[in-house]
Amino acid sequence: MFPTLFQLPLWPTLQASWKVFLILIVALFIVMSLAAKVGEKNKLMGQLLLILPVAAFVTAFIAFVETPFGRMPINSYGFAIMVGFLLCSWVAVRRAKPLGIKSDFILDLGIICMIAGIIGAKINYLLQYSHELKGSGKSLWGDMGLNPLGALLLGPIPFAFWFWRMKKSGEKVHLYSWQNGVLLVLTLFFALVGTRVLYLYQNSSEFNWELFKKWQSGFVLYGGLIVGVAAGVLYTKMRGQSVAVLADLAAPSVMLALAFGRIGCFLNGCCHGKVGHGFPCISFPADSPAAREQHKGWQEPSDPVHPTQLHETAATLAFFFILSWLYTKKRKANGEIFLIMCMLYSTWRFLIEFARGDERPQWLGELSYSQVVSLAVFVVAGVWLCLLRSRPPVGEPNPPPTTPPPAVEAAASPKTA
Repeated sequence: MFPTLFQLPLWPTLQASWKVFLILIVALFIVMSLAAKVGEKNKLMGQLLLILPVAAFVTAFIAFVETPFGRMPINSYGFAIMVGFLLCSWVAVRRAKPLGIKSDFILDLGIICMIAGIIGAKINYLLQYSHELKGSGKSLWGDMGLNPLGALLLGPIPFAFWFWRMKKSGEKVHLYSWQNGVLLVLTLFFALVGTRVLYLYQNSSEFNWELFKKWQSGFVLYGGLIVGVAAGVLYTKMRGQSVAVLADLAAPSVMLALAFGRIGCFLNGCCHGKVGHGFPCISFPADSPAAREQHKGWQEPSDPVHPTQLHETAATLAFFFILSWLYTKKRKANGEIFLIMCMLYSTWRFLIEFARGDERPQWLGELSYSQVVSLAVFVVAGVWLCLLRSRPPVGEPNPPPTTPPPAVEAAASPKTA
């Protein structure tokens, strides 16, 4: 188990206020807006104007911006998620090129799905394990305090991103469209979040920040998949692309990303299996989740447990290769590879849950939350797949309606006298 790769110490002597943070955001957008014009004359300089300001902004945020806690840990779980995202994005971009789908769109879709998935997974975790976030101070949603200036920080993000992407892709922006209605709702939501965030920041000493101290751990996979898929479908529809085609394209990559995520779980020590003996059971070190749940002493490692994280890594890697083969060789209808992915993973997840040893709430009798969701996913995906398979295969036109052949008139018999 290796939960933390390293830690970035924050510099308290160089802390900056939110006003400096706002100036950094404005400067970042100004510099990045010049990248396209500079790139027309010098491609390398244009790329540097996109990459370097973002890197400088992230560095400034980590090093200079005052936060309620003193260190920024780079955890193995978050690092594994990042590696999985980069690798699955590379696979998806390569497979999208023959279809005429631009790499920018695939990367946008991947980033949106990843951010929405992380938020959904964290919300799902909070709903199930809210009792674990104990600490001093009020809950982050314990009152209704807001700061209106926060709306200026986050509110413009949806419209700014949408118009920037439309301008870059050369697509027309229609004022009266359902896409702008969605953007308006998102703008109001981001503005509300911004007002709350700024209020929490200005009154940080009054609140409990355990949620963000453990922000790189504590996720529920199905919450991330549900919210991430929903965000991806919405963005795909807004861009006028085929949801079924992109779902098939992304299905193998999702399993590849999940394999790396489970490697992060193994390094973090969470999501372990039940106590066992012999190969391949392993013992986690002292103060690991397994050791704490077994009530071990301060320096006493856990009893050997089944490494269900590695089992799932092997299974999802196998699903990646199976789905890749089906996508290139056996696909008969758009959308069926994604549905097959849902059926494969839900079946596996339902079974592996019986070997899990970590504490999880039960929903239906002895079935866990993930098993109940797996049953629902399997049934819905199976019915949907049967309906798809009843349609004509991809690329084959509908057969013309059969009409009876014209009747052949009988030859006139010769007249006889």
